[in-house]
Formats: sequence, structure tokens, C-alpha cells
Amino acid sequence: MHRTSRLTMAAAGLAVLTACADTTTGTETPLSPLGSASVSPATSPSASPSVSAGGPKLVDADLSGLKNYTIDLGVPVVIALTLDSGGKHQLQSHPDGSADFTGTAVTESTRMTIKPAKVRKRSESNKNHVMIVASPKVAADGPASCLTDVRETVLRMEPCRPGEANQSWRLTPAGDSGLFELTGAHTAVRSEDGPIVKEGGWSAFETIAVTP
Repeated sequence: MHRTSRLTMAAAGLAVLTACADTTTGTETPLSPLGSASVSPATSPSASPSVSAGGPKLVDADLSGLKNYTIDLGVPVVIALTLDSGGKHQLQSHPDGSADFTGTAVTESTRMTIKPAKVRKRSESNKNHVMIVASPKVAADGPASCLTDVRETVLRMEPCRPGEANQSWRLTPAGDSGLFELTGAHTAVRSEDGPIVKEGGWSAFETIAVTP
């Protein structure tokens, strides 16, 4: 083989090696400044969930607007229509869970406690909002029951769910001190001889404290 041919082959081999080196360098994973391999977005670990993902802590609604009225709060009471309605009809729960104003005596099913509603943040829109909690002397197993505005004129006692809109009632002072109206998510409470009605009836109520 001629010397010229040998030189030509050697040059060709050097070119091939140089090309391979360039190709390898182009496909290598670049190093970070600390010397570790960079992590592609597809393999990056997901971020930890935010601590505040569940929202702010629930607090008691502002009931300061009721402090100058003789409305019993935080103690067992019966919630009754006033004498103007023609009788002492009281808020009462029934075995099927329904609630109305057919009660006529202090019993385990008419004892209630009016407590501040639980809200995410106090505001004018939830001021004087309360929960009405069943308060029998002998508490049943499980969570307490709260008056729930299921739909217009349909009230039920259901397990209390703090922050639940259907269990939050706006209590509005009405007329004489101690009288008030109740408005839920669906129902402005009115009653005629016990049942809850959409129109007519009586809308003023009062609390009567009972033995704890």
C-alpha cells in the first residue's frame, strides 16, 4: 500500500473519532453548578400541599348585636311562638327527624340551645347568625343535632356540621325586647298552629330558659 494511501486512511479514522466524540458530548446530561445531574421537569418531585389549603379556621359569628336583648343564648331553652299567636307552640323535633312548632311542653324533644354559628371570617353578612342545637338532658350517642333548613318550609334535625350554610340561622330582633325572627338558607320561619308555612302565620319567637 502506498504511503499516501496510509496517510489518507489515518486522516479518515481521526475524523470518525472526532465525530463520535462530538456526538457523545451533544447527548450528555448537563451538570448543575454543584456537579449533580439536572432533573427534567417531568421527573421533578411534586410540591408539598399548602398548610392553608383547607381555608381559615372556623370562628364564632359575631352576636354582639343581640347583647341588649333578653334572648337566652348558650343555655337550654324552648323556642316558642309568642302568646299573640294564640298558644305556646314550641320548636320540637320528631322521631323521623322533622321539626316544627307543634311542641306544647318542655320535653327532651323541645330543649334547644342557641349558639353562635361557625364562620370562616366574621362579616356583616354573617353577623347575628346562630346554630340551634338539640339539648336533651340525656344526650344520645353520636354527634349533636342541629336545626337544618333542608329546603323552603322543610326543617330537620341533622348532625351538626360547623360552617354548614343550611344550619346557620340569622336571628333578627323584632318588636319588643326578647322577640326575634329566624331566617335560614331557604326559609323565613313562619308557623300557624304548629306547621311551618310559606306565607301568613306568625314569625315572632321568644326563648324561655329551662332547667339545664
